[in-house]
Amino acid sequence: MYCNKCGQTLPEGSRFCNSCGSQTLSASGPSDGPVAVASQVASYADEQVIFTLRPTLIFVLIRYIVAALITIAAAALVGILSNRFPVLSGWTAFVIILGVAILVFSNPIYNHILRRREVYTLTNYKLEMRYGIIAKIRRNIPLRNIQDVTVTASVWQRFLNLGDIEIESASEAGKIILDDIHHPERYSNQILAELRRRN
Repeated sequence: MYCNKCGQTLPEGSRFCNSCGSQTLSASGPSDGPVAVASQVASYADEQVIFTLRPTLIFVLIRYIVAALITIAAAALVGILSNRFPVLSGWTAFVIILGVAILVFSNPIYNHILRRREVYTLTNYKLEMRYGIIAKIRRNIPLRNIQDVTVTASVWQRFLNLGDIEIESASEAGKIILDDIHHPERYSNQILAELRRRN
């Protein structure tokens, strides 16, 4: 069951929306009757997923490559210095290289997990965003609240066929940016097509 004002998912039997505070259709009184409640629930029962996508992992891959090069360079430097300083051989060299590897690989691993947890889903009723590593955050924007869809791309993004989709919303969320998306025009056109169909 969803709020008919902001589109947030409602717990079963809820009288008010936890997000916007508006009264739910099921709590609006006996005058509406069970037919109105059934029609509201049925309007979301036919919800279909148009697309589900994640930001690209290309920049994460570049971070992995840079981290690997730094680790190799550190290993080579320790190998050169161990000829002059015998204390830098054996376990000492291993611990130094391992420490450098852990340090430089922590950033790409963190970004990899962050990107994998970020999911954008468009249905025929709403745009949903899920993200977060420890705490999971879920945001829903009803299609009726979307006012404008813009695609922006930097020089590097255009070179890699990437872009950002900026969505202007009338809801409290304001501007939403779906960043580093492959073929952004394709997905922005799908959003606009759903907007035209809903209006």
